Amino acid sequence: MYETSTGKQALIVIVSLLIGGVVGFFLGVASTELGEEFLEGMVATEQPADTGSPQTHDRDRFTLQYPSNWKIDTEDEDYDPDQMFFIESPGAAFVLFVIMDWESDIEENIQEQVDAFSKFLGSPEKSEFRTWGEFSGLGAKMTGRVLGIETTVKVFSYSEDEASFIIVMQYPEEDLSYLSAGFDLIENSFSLKN
Repeated sequence: MYETSTGKQALIVIVSLLIGGVVGFFLGVASTELGEEFLEGMVATEQPADTGSPQTHDRDRFTLQYPSNWKIDTEDEDYDPDQMFFIESPGAAFVLFVIMDWESDIEENIQEQVDAFSKFLGSPEKSEFRTWGEFSGLGAKMTGRVLGIETTVKVFSYSEDEASFIIVMQYPEEDLSYLSAGFDLIENSFSLKN
């Protein structure tokens, strides 16, 4: 078990609350007929990922590229371009990045996300994976149904001496053909500096 400072514990709590907020939002919206139409409308607006002229998010600790028709949500109240941000597709898919400058427990990171998203996905099918891009760590893939739509959440965690990160990807399975090139671009371009 790793020892963490109060600041690090606070960030982990904030990340957990953020994930809980996302899950709570979708569960709340999904519980009404109008909400169901809203979510179905979001899925219907997906577009193919434009990877021909990607955008770059280049920071002191890391760099990555993402499709030109996707965006970083700078309006999110927890947005921090260096530590926590969402990259959103035109439809309902997103990739959440949480970047930390300390070593973290990858098993604990994954379990927290699996617990949170399992509630959102009902009783999802689960599988593990060990690599994401150039990184070896621990990952979990969960696939379940939200409003009858098959939805997948992939979570990956990596840690070394002075750097760790958590990646959360969520997407409707029916849109994967539009999204896969964008996810591949993000995964294969992400690198830590120093």
